[in-house]
Amino acid sequence: MQHILYIHGFLSSPQSAKAQQMQAFARQHPDLQLMVPALPVDPAQALAILEECIAASPQLPVLIGSSLGGFYANILAARHGLRAVLINPAVHPHKLLSAYVGEQRNYHTGIASEVKPEHFALLESLEVAPVHPSRLWVLLEAGDETLDYRQAESFYSSCRIDVTVGGSHTYEGFADKLPAIVEFLSQ
Repeated sequence: MQHILYIHGFLSSPQSAKAQQMQAFARQHPDLQLMVPALPVDPAQALAILEECIAASPQLPVLIGSSLGGFYANILAARHGLRAVLINPAVHPHKLLSAYVGEQRNYHTGIASEVKPEHFALLESLEVAPVHPSRLWVLLEAGDETLDYRQAESFYSSCRIDVTVGGSHTYEGFADKLPAIVEFLSQ
């Protein structure tokens, strides 16, 4: 049985399109055990939840992280030596997310959260270059309207990288890539 921890992005949830596609895929493959926790905007709380998921798993899981979830997946992969697929991962999120200070609403649930300046200092302190590049696969769509894919392409240059022309921040080709993603994670 393969245990997969799916990590959603900033202001997202287990209700996101990719999380739903991942859950549907896992239902069709009984050898996959999937965890998709709901994460708060506070990075310390989010990482604590993710560490609890890893600790509670009967075996070390593999990771799939999207956007800010890709940033978290890289941190966890470095800490625990895990394999991970990063989908349009956030690079330097302390800079990217600074425009979101104040009350923000989750895209799926509508629940309000307070984004605080101290969150960005923590994100900056957590940033780590890939420690085990052969265990990371970075999937980028050049049409990402939220993140400049070239930043991730440069930051993760030591890793396996797949850049698709077009697309968007949602990574439109996710469902089609799931068999290859699971195969990479099972190696």
